[in-house]
Amino acid sequence: MRTCKTEEAVKPAIFAHRGIHRHFPENTMSAFRAAHGLRADGIELDLQRTADGTLVICHDENMQRLAGVDADLKDLTWRQLSELNAAYSFPGAPEEHFPSLEEFLSWFAWESLTVNIEIKNSISPYPLIESELLYAIDQYRLRDRVIVSSFNLDSVVEMKRLAPDLECAFLFKSRPFRALKAARENGLDALHPHFLNLYVPGFVSLCRYLNISVRFWTVNVPRVMRHAIRKKGVDALITDDLALALSLREEMRSKTRKA
Repeated sequence: MRTCKTEEAVKPAIFAHRGIHRHFPENTMSAFRAAHGLRADGIELDLQRTADGTLVICHDENMQRLAGVDADLKDLTWRQLSELNAAYSFPGAPEEHFPSLEEFLSWFAWESLTVNIEIKNSISPYPLIESELLYAIDQYRLRDRVIVSSFNLDSVVEMKRLAPDLECAFLFKSRPFRALKAARENGLDALHPHFLNLYVPGFVSLCRYLNISVRFWTVNVPRVMRHAIRKKGVDALITDDLALALSLREEMRSKTRKA
């Protein structure tokens, strides 16, 4: 099991899902900076690629929800994507752009955070995106602060082949023991399960026994947060409500110290 440097100080670590996207446009630099300002342990973001080969941060394959344009990201050039307003779903907010991975890393490299980069290639395959991502990470010497994940098992296995010392995680929604078997067979470091898998008997303890890190998504309900924070073997939770998760973690720690 590998643990990123900025996760070592605290368990479970708390990651801001797409940044602070309830108050800022998701997956934008303003959302990421806000997460850092609230003292997130990490940031989760989504990676895709434009038609002309620029690695960009964006969740949706189609731009209708995020920018009001019915176009697939993979068919847009970087210039075309740059002209879209990432704050489309925030009426009255200043216009924002969809950041490139380069823009994010040039900021992130100077901050004390971990980043979970999810490769979004289950629908649009993006051939060779793994090697392109690794090149970008290595330009800033960030292997010890980056976690790469995907729902595409082949993609994280390829990432692990390219960079054995980089933490790679398989994302999944159900069948946790099947996912754990796949992680073990392919030499992966971590699993990122849907939060309902917190309640599967024996799953977290077996991950812990096998030295597989486990980070749950997307943990937004207070009682689930408390359960995740309390449960031994949970390395991190990924949440849309960073402030609440940080507050509950501190509250539970204070009670433990007083006990």
